[in-house]
Amino acid sequence: MDRTKTGLTGEFYVLAQLIQRGFVATFTLGNTKGVDILVSNPDLNKLFKVEVKTSDRPPGHESLFSSERCYGWPMNSKHEHISEANLFYCFVALQGYNKLPLFFVVPSAYVALYVREEHEYWLRMRKNKVAETTIRRFRIPISDPMDFGNNWDILMGGNIPESQLTLHDPWYPRSTAT
Repeated sequence: MDRTKTGLTGEFYVLAQLIQRGFVATFTLGNTKGVDILVSNPDLNKLFKVEVKTSDRPPGHESLFSSERCYGWPMNSKHEHISEANLFYCFVALQGYNKLPLFFVVPSAYVALYVREEHEYWLRMRKNKVAETTIRRFRIPISDPMDFGNNWDILMGGNIPESQLTLHDPWYPRSTAT
């Protein structure tokens, strides 16, 4: 499946999940940069933005960042600076035609921190210097230690757990964590 179809597939799956959970949700139809779905929680009278990232690749082994296989999604350097209280990413891992995808709902603050820090770590760990690039990657180990899987409750207006706002990855130098 080409990237456009893969992306649309993920967006439709996410929209269906949101509506099934009682949200009022609509596509932005590509007219709003950085937002794929606008979501209203009618019980809270609150509006959220959801950016959907979809992959049809199976988990891979990326030993620099995890001892276990990880789901992964391509990102861009611009994602290092996108952190808004009402913006969430839904990372979708397609599982084939006859199986529901996996959904990981992640606060944008965590994504920005992760993407920025993982790139810095990747650069530090390189034996040979490389040219700067805008390519980044967001990863979630298959064990999902941060409990992002089906994390739809964070759109219900509750507090986001502190663990989902700070990095706890083994590669992340905790001594410099803020």
